[in-house]
Amino acid sequence: MKRDPNFQEDLPPRASIIQYYGFLTLVVASGFGLLAVLACWLRRNCRHGGRYEYMALEAEGGGAERLEMERKAKEEANTACSHYLKGCPRYTLLEHLKDIGSRVDKHWFVVRDTSVKTERLLTLVPKSPSCPVKTDQETRSTILELLLNLQHPYIYPVLDLEFTDTGPNGHGTYIVLVIPYNSKGSLKDLIYKSVWQDDWADKYGEKSEGLPASQVQRLGRQILEALLFLKERGYPSCSHLHSGNIIIQNGVARLSGLENVLFGFTSRIYPVISKSFRSDPSVIDVVCFGHVLFEMCAGYELTVAVPTTANLLDIASYPQVVEVLEFIFNNPKQRCPSIEELLLSDFFRNIDLREMRATSLPVGLLSACECTMRI
Repeated sequence: MKRDPNFQEDLPPRASIIQYYGFLTLVVASGFGLLAVLACWLRRNCRHGGRYEYMALEAEGGGAERLEMERKAKEEANTACSHYLKGCPRYTLLEHLKDIGSRVDKHWFVVRDTSVKTERLLTLVPKSPSCPVKTDQETRSTILELLLNLQHPYIYPVLDLEFTDTGPNGHGTYIVLVIPYNSKGSLKDLIYKSVWQDDWADKYGEKSEGLPASQVQRLGRQILEALLFLKERGYPSCSHLHSGNIIIQNGVARLSGLENVLFGFTSRIYPVISKSFRSDPSVIDVVCFGHVLFEMCAGYELTVAVPTTANLLDIASYPQVVEVLEFIFNNPKQRCPSIEELLLSDFFRNIDLREMRATSLPVGLLSACECTMRI
């Protein structure tokens, strides 16, 4: 299985960018209560409507050339990481990991957070040409505050964010993100029984047996709760919901990769999904959830937007899951169900989620967001 390329979007209209910075100033001045303002702007303006270019290294040359390009990319990433760590003594480099993710230009490092004497995972990716925001300190502070306040049992936290201005030949900007180190890996690693530190091209090549129905049910409910949390806070539909972006921690599913939509990145499956659901982009997260649900049962990814009859036959031993997928993709009302409707389905609604018992959700965010949308 080959690693997939990075997908990028067209730049948003100049007016939208100008509008963003007006909101950004307001958010910085007003604190957490108006972070929903930024979320609302992103929901309206970070839609996925641009071009997608497939830039697989194999298409650009033979094996030797590809290896040389990968070597140079790794050197450049090491340089960028060293440059960042030199100006941030809080972290010390422990290891440059293999290409554990599917994005060809994203690099992963294990660092030690000296302030708490704990290992962290640091990711580094070049700024997309389609990035809709400036990568300056004001933007960094606002986006980091937004991400830090997305606190929920089923959201994987972001601990730090920075922009480092170095890259090929000393030019360019990298986006640096620090998240907790997790030794169990992602939902995809759980499905394929793989070692999370291994190269992405080596981990997921063979079909697995799928997960037990009870585990699919519980993990699916947790994912839906996270999506509902984001929806209620006006966070933009991002299409980054896939098994590789769902971290498994103590048996609990936690969504990660929420920053991608803020910086103009898209996922591997998005070009396929968007063609079939272009008329209603609001359903993208529900469609992506259907793909994750299928993969948990089938032990392989869908490569089409809507599962075929043959795909559904592969998970015939999960009749309730088939019903949910039919509800998503072949709804008799000719529409995609909402997250709330999926939560009320027979398969998900009677799950006791102990992590939610102590959750206190901030009030006023949704109403503030709605007021902003009306302005």
